[in-house]
Order: sequence, then C-alpha cells, then structure tokens
Amino acid sequence: MLTNDLITERLILKSTREEHAPLCLDMWLDDEIGKYLGDPPRDKADEKYMNFAKGIEEDETWYPFVAFLKDTNEFVGTGSIVPMEDKMHWDLGYCIHKKYWRQGYGTELIQALIDFGYAKGGRKFTADIAQENIASNAVIKKLGFTIEKEGSFNKQGTNITYDNYTYKLDLE
Repeated sequence: MLTNDLITERLILKSTREEHAPLCLDMWLDDEIGKYLGDPPRDKADEKYMNFAKGIEEDETWYPFVAFLKDTNEFVGTGSIVPMEDKMHWDLGYCIHKKYWRQGYGTELIQALIDFGYAKGGRKFTADIAQENIASNAVIKKLGFTIEKEGSFNKQGTNITYDNYTYKLDLE
C-alpha cells in the first residue's frame, strides 16, 4: 500500500513501486544476502516471484518499503510491515544490502517500521528469523524483541529448511 515516506536520521523509506523491483530482486536473490530468506535462489525464482512488484502500488494488504540513504540516495535495503486482521498485531520483515551490514541501518529501518505500525494502532510486532542468522537475531533483540516460539521454514525452490525464531515485541 502506498504511504508517505518514512524519514529517519539517515534513511528515507519509500513505498515500494514496480520500478524498484530490480533493486529488490538483485538483493534478495544474492546468494550471501538472501541466504536466510525464504525467497528462492536466483536459479529457482519463477515468473510469479520475478514479477512480485506487478500491481504492488494497489495492494492494500501490506506496506512494503525500500530504504535509501538520505544523503546520497543509495539503496540500503527493504522492509515491510503487514497488519493482521485485528490491526493490533503487525508482522515485519527486512533485508539490508551487505554493503551496509553492521552499520546500524537494520536497527534504524526496523524501528521506523515499528513506529509506523504503532501510529496505525499496532501494539504487537512479530518477526521470523532463521536461528542461524546471528546478526539479524542480535538486531531484533537489541530492539527489545523476545522469542515467542520456535519453528522452521523452507527456502522456496530448495530442500533447505531453517529452524527459526518468531520474535515478538509488545507495546502499550
């Protein structure tokens, strides 16, 4: 769903548009960056996946964002937040380009998503993260999330299964 830009100290988060698809896909399908995502590897991505952004501006079920540096407009990553039926629970996801790992951009992006969801009535936020993804687990814990449950997910188009944590953050 299209919305106003979210502005943080160093980032501008813009609603994802069809023209952003190449940036997103190039990052998500990168073997290193996309390792712990549920997305398929590049050679297994089907036509539907490759065309994920068709009509994205009209999709009213979620808020996908692309993040850029305020100063240089360089692409940093993606984030999305999805309101559940009760509008109190929101699920989020994110991916930071490896060029920007370990510089605090993930924390900044996630906090912007939480603030956005909170302003729209969200009070419980969740995120699923592969247990092996040490850096992402550290970022989400830094923001006050705690483990709600454990599970697993399959990487699309592969036989790879990752154990994951579902993290939650309750705000009042």
